[in-house]
Amino acid sequence: MTVARAALLFLCVAACGPNEDYTPQIRVAPGVAERGCLARLFPCPSDVVKVPAGAGAPPARVHALVSGEELGGPSAVGRPGDLVLSNDEVVFVIDKLGSGAGFAESGGNLVDAADARTKKDELGQVFSYFGTFPRQGVYDAITTGEAPDGSAFVLARGKELYDPSLEVTTRYSLRGGERGLLLETTVTNRGDHPSDKLSFGDAIQWGATEKFAPGKSVNFRGPSSGPFIGGVGRYVSYAVTSTEGEIEAVSGGSWTDTLQQKDRILAPGEAVTYARVFVVGQRADTSSLVGELTRLSGGTLGVLALTLLDETGKEIAAPDEAKAILSAAGGPDLMSLKKGPEGFEGEIVPGDYELAYASGGGRSGRGAKSKVHVIAGQVTRATLTVSAAASISLACNAEDPGAAATIPCKVTFEGVAATATPDFGPTHAAGPAKNQVTTATGKLDRLPIAPGRYRVTMSRGPEYDTPSSEIDVGAGKDEVYASVLHRVVDTKGYLATDFHQHTMLGTDSPVSTHDRVVSNVAEGVEVAVATEHNVVADFEPIVQELGLGAWMVALPGDELTSDASNKPWGHANVYPLKADPKDPRGGALPVRDRTARELFAELRKIPSPHVLQINHPRTGITGYFDQYKLDPATGEGTDPGYDPAFDALEVWNGRNVESRDRVLDDFFVLLRTKHPVTATADTDTHGIVGQEAGYPRTYVRVANDAHLETWDDARSLDLVKGVRELRDVVLTNGPFLRVTVNGAPIGGIARARGGDVTVKVHVECAPWIDVDSLQVSSASGGHAHPVAASAIKLKLDGKRMTADAVLHARFARDDAIVVIARGSKPMVPVLGGDPKEIVPYAMTGAVWVDADGDGRSLGR
Repeated sequence: MTVARAALLFLCVAACGPNEDYTPQIRVAPGVAERGCLARLFPCPSDVVKVPAGAGAPPARVHALVSGEELGGPSAVGRPGDLVLSNDEVVFVIDKLGSGAGFAESGGNLVDAADARTKKDELGQVFSYFGTFPRQGVYDAITTGEAPDGSAFVLARGKELYDPSLEVTTRYSLRGGERGLLLETTVTNRGDHPSDKLSFGDAIQWGATEKFAPGKSVNFRGPSSGPFIGGVGRYVSYAVTSTEGEIEAVSGGSWTDTLQQKDRILAPGEAVTYARVFVVGQRADTSSLVGELTRLSGGTLGVLALTLLDETGKEIAAPDEAKAILSAAGGPDLMSLKKGPEGFEGEIVPGDYELAYASGGGRSGRGAKSKVHVIAGQVTRATLTVSAAASISLACNAEDPGAAATIPCKVTFEGVAATATPDFGPTHAAGPAKNQVTTATGKLDRLPIAPGRYRVTMSRGPEYDTPSSEIDVGAGKDEVYASVLHRVVDTKGYLATDFHQHTMLGTDSPVSTHDRVVSNVAEGVEVAVATEHNVVADFEPIVQELGLGAWMVALPGDELTSDASNKPWGHANVYPLKADPKDPRGGALPVRDRTARELFAELRKIPSPHVLQINHPRTGITGYFDQYKLDPATGEGTDPGYDPAFDALEVWNGRNVESRDRVLDDFFVLLRTKHPVTATADTDTHGIVGQEAGYPRTYVRVANDAHLETWDDARSLDLVKGVRELRDVVLTNGPFLRVTVNGAPIGGIARARGGDVTVKVHVECAPWIDVDSLQVSSASGGHAHPVAASAIKLKLDGKRMTADAVLHARFARDDAIVVIARGSKPMVPVLGGDPKEIVPYAMTGAVWVDADGDGRSLGR
């Protein structure tokens, strides 16, 4: 087989076009779609040729998971009572009946998948998808069985989410000796009317893996069409293909919706069946997926076994992280081969390749490539020469080492001159990930890194400076870099909060709960709220286990998510709450098919005070103002389900800076129509690198911002009071502002004699953050028509940058104002990505202006 044909399943680099002509279809094992008939649960066509199980392979098994059998890995959620399908190669977990996880509305769905030897899961979940999210099968019955041919199955039966006349059955089948799980879903119209127009596929949450597809870059977004779509993690890899060898999909940040049949209307009594195969690779690389899918398609394979040599020609042991890249001669990278449990080898599609050592163990292949010819049915041996191992040890030293010598931090690496910027792994991990290291202890010993010259920058959020230095890391050496991090911005009286974050508990984020805590403390977030979709989660035990109580507090919350309702209304956060460990969703309120008015009324009955916050209100189907049609004249939605009694509005959501001004105008609508709310800025982070916790964040005025280790319920109530009543907040990704208006603080009422107001602004920044302009915007004028503006120039004040400004405005009637500070220099290298998303920006909460002297203003 030529390399051109071998490329049918390759991981294409970004430079490779999405429609290369050498990407033919694969067809998974003839007859695989009909294997379900072996258990006589589906009709069998008379011409089906049964495909026997692998010769001599032990049979597959199915049983209920018992305590102690749970899989490991960052995304494992299977619990006792769930169903396990396994053989000697792979293990799959289908969750038991009940409320389901993440966006799945019931149990009976695939939630874990792993190699049977490593038993590490990195999958989010897979559930049926009928063309419009979240239409899916909702199961109420499950049966299991084992067949004489060595296969085992789980059969889930139920109804379609929105149309109970549509019967849905999904059968999961596994055979002995195979690494692919066969999924067959049948939808039958049991009603007396034609169904809606439906499409059929799966919703896949990729969990802790990075998705890819032929002709697409890693973690691509948008449509794809080809022989498969897959994901590669740190411990395992996955791929999905239809039994016809072609699968169409649309992908977002960490999810994919597949489409195997489109735009079908089922007549009464009509049924449609679609089948697909979910494959678990032998290693966390793309070549193991290529090999398994090629085997399923009836293709032949050879074995490529690699040996590493040092620069003297002596054989050395391959490090556990060793990875090689196979490419076409003079062409793009095709697939990766990582060291696995059986060594640095793997089954490869026969053909001619160029081979290079990519990474692992702090060794470098120095860009050298060798040619290799893989022969079907044979073992091909090849050698790669690598450098001596190098490493670097890091320490972020405390300014005052009285309590601890080091402090939590982030370290960013950039390659200098001919040295490439390192890639430590997927973006969603704490510790080493991409070109950053987040550490809860402030120390990391012997981080493997290829020899070369690097710029190393330490940081701890926007309150600290960023010591930086260029370092030569020599082959065979462990370099040491330590520096003191200084807290240079005075935020006394305020807590740095992030009220909107996600982890793998909501299945649409790949981040583990442990890594979410580490990512917060490394970025200087003091109060982090867990807001999974319709799940109440509590990360405070992790904070305490890691000994981080002096640095941060984790509060339980819930993102009320109405996506599964017949009439969705958006998302809203409620915090703090109490998590119920006995409930699969932590005691979260049921949301589906309930209006916001109904839910908010129930929330108001909770005896302990909490904050109700509207999230990203202008995001279409998930946006409260879009769905309930906010009327700018009244400041209320025109839909009867709308409830105006919320406390906070997420004006700034993550890196969505283009929508920030739109939502800011909505905030002004609420203020001028006498609906006072508090503006917030949150990350809504689903990752780590590129979605760093606390960028942006909300500083909240509280009575006590020190000694977080003494946090108790009274301090939680004080934080709630700060948001709901004081409304003294600063929204920022960098600059910090202190503002008074005629002496009144943020959140207060400024008396304006004769309508005149004097706005005093103090700006503080760490030296790596710049601000060059200020503006005062009013509820009556909106963000685009400031009532006052000024250019400013920061000056060095000790170790910080500061500026003071006085602006004047005049008002004929009661109003409300905010102060906005902007910079123009992207905050690299601490943050990476689109430059317009990482320029400095800060905004205060509202100050109400009393122009008529009655002591009140716009509902305050």
